[in-house]
Amino acid sequence: MIRVVLSLAFSLLLSACAAVPDSNQVEIAPDKFVSLPAPSEFEGTVSVNQLITAKWSDSTQVLPVHLEITESDVVLVGFSSWGTRLLTLNYDGQTLETDNLTGLGAVLPDGKQVLMNLMLTLWPATSWQPHLSPIGWQLVDDATSRTLLDENGETVAKIQYDEPKVAGGVPADIQFEQVRQHYQIKIQTLE
Repeated sequence: MIRVVLSLAFSLLLSACAAVPDSNQVEIAPDKFVSLPAPSEFEGTVSVNQLITAKWSDSTQVLPVHLEITESDVVLVGFSSWGTRLLTLNYDGQTLETDNLTGLGAVLPDGKQVLMNLMLTLWPATSWQPHLSPIGWQLVDDATSRTLLDENGETVAKIQYDEPKVAGGVPADIQFEQVRQHYQIKIQTLE
């Protein structure tokens, strides 16, 4: 009986560790933190399925996701190729809650970094400026591209869109290149 109670207690403890709320502060570079814009600053609502392909060194990973953006929340759910939910990110403008499939926490990318890259890609540059300007960074936009610049004007990330970016919309194809950390992300919107 004691063994059953201890097993149940241990299982509950592991489950509790899988869902972790956190603040909206994200490390954008070593020892440089920014807060994330609010979901409402997206200027629209969307519910789309996407295919995210990440490449670094000589590795490539593909993750099917469902993205939902409302006035109050951003929810990103990642699935395995066989349909099992691997992770859920829920951001309400104040806190980011990540819920990873038990046992995969150390294997999956940091939820804050995933959300920050997504928001750098989709949110209007004007919504980012109040968050980037305290550290001297900026986003520079043109019709089909965006560049993240550090305090020295050096490129940190390049983002390419297949069509002109529209506030509150999600382009069909997005290329994100993190210049300093040497990885690329391709985001294909499926519907």
